[in-house]
Amino acid sequence: MPQPLVRRQHRPERTSRSPRESDPISWDHAVDAFLTAKRAANLRPSTLTNYEMHLRGGRARIFLADHNVGSPAQLTDEVLEEFQSELLSAGLSPALTHAYHRVWRNVAGFCIDRGYGTSLSILMVKAPRLPQTEPPIFTEDEIRRLGLAARCSRDRLIIDTFLRTGLRLKELGTLDLADLVDGPEGHFLRVRGGKGAQDRIVPLDTDRVKFSAKLRRYITDERPADTNSPAIFLSQHRKAGLYPRLSARGVQLMLRRLGEDTGIHVYPHKFRHTFATRALAAGVDVLVLKRVLGHTTLTMVSRYVHYQREDLLDAWRKRAD
Repeated sequence: MPQPLVRRQHRPERTSRSPRESDPISWDHAVDAFLTAKRAANLRPSTLTNYEMHLRGGRARIFLADHNVGSPAQLTDEVLEEFQSELLSAGLSPALTHAYHRVWRNVAGFCIDRGYGTSLSILMVKAPRLPQTEPPIFTEDEIRRLGLAARCSRDRLIIDTFLRTGLRLKELGTLDLADLVDGPEGHFLRVRGGKGAQDRIVPLDTDRVKFSAKLRRYITDERPADTNSPAIFLSQHRKAGLYPRLSARGVQLMLRRLGEDTGIHVYPHKFRHTFATRALAAGVDVLVLKRVLGHTTLTMVSRYVHYQREDLLDAWRKRAD
């Protein structure tokens, strides 16, 4: 279990006054300006909360006080390297320390743009190396068993939707009837407000599988009709006589029951990993997969490329001896 950073007796007091132009910008003033800019960029409240925790949470406060950093002008490459070292020494995982690194570097870039005096050299600090782990995916047998164990057509369709779209949990929960689009160029889902507040489209059909038709049949024949909810997936429990939208928590509970019934480790992101791995194996271009998954960079998609086990084994078998 990670140990807390050992704090000293002093702690900087947050001030609400606006600094004079001759004063250095305080850390809290810079963080406030950074969060305001991110809020204006329409980032999710959960993302803003996460940023604030990394910048003004207990570990950050203790470190800033112990190293007498009260202004972004005092944030140097040596300071960030020392912070990362202390986090790792306190028992934080490389992944969580890496998250601190991303947020603090993000703030440093913001402060440089605003002329707050942060050292340019901080942008050259490398994050802790993350261990390379293979993304967990479902086997074909596990997918079959999950489908058999699903208790209703809605639950089976949710499993299929995860597997055929790679949606995140919150994205699936916000799907509305109007997001199922039948256009002249093809059938797709419109994903609104994905991670980073980015909208995108996700194709539904392949030459062999017409998943859009399956969704339409469910909506027409099996989705409860006596509701005014615009959602595709509805709760099975009425409220005020109507069926409300199925919540993300409801999906999690359904998947937990499936895990208990089958003995399979089931969680939403495992479907996303499975979707991405299947797509690459089927020959989908990496840049196309990046857009479908809603990633802003190729970093995450590269994990799936790195672990294309079947391609590696097939190439090895065909090697010239």
